[in-house]
Amino acid sequence: MLIKQSDYQRIYRVINSLLVNENADPAVAGMYFATFGAFILKQHYKVNAVPKSGLAAYNLGGTLILFADHRDDGHVTGAGENFHCWVEADGFAIDFMAPAFSESGRELSLPSKMFQKPLSAMADDINALSQSGDFFYQSEPEASARRFAAWRGQTMIGDLATVAAQWFRKSPKHMASAISSKDPRGKLREIPLTGNALSGSW
Repeated sequence: MLIKQSDYQRIYRVINSLLVNENADPAVAGMYFATFGAFILKQHYKVNAVPKSGLAAYNLGGTLILFADHRDDGHVTGAGENFHCWVEADGFAIDFMAPAFSESGRELSLPSKMFQKPLSAMADDINALSQSGDFFYQSEPEASARRFAAWRGQTMIGDLATVAAQWFRKSPKHMASAISSKDPRGKLREIPLTGNALSGSW
């Protein structure tokens, strides 16, 4: 593992809390989880963490989850509207959004677990997800470049990423259970640390 489960949970909760505070839905916020997660890993672990986007498929407890568009030729692609984001760092794939999968409105009854796997363990293709924990990614560099370029142009994104990195602390260091932030009117408001408890890893 690149990071401990306790630190994974802290990163997930920090990002989740900031999203909830911004009235965003954590279950459809893959770009936030990947970008902020990669930024935290760079800042605190000094690893080359890169957010990726494209097609993602998982077998989680026997439930197959696919983030992709179906093409007219019968194939699937992650270059369109339906895509997912994850982080690749030092030979590992990390999905900080995994604990929020059960909130996606897909009527999934999934436990909240950590998803952190060696990239070498990835299935050879999308049809080879036979066991729980199996996964397959197909990065779409051109589509990713377009998505992230337009998205990162928003000032708020950089501000939130900085707040996330400042809030996070590696365990066993103490991490604040809430932080104060100014709203657009300059008024201070408290953001509590919230998120699902993890029950293991996939």
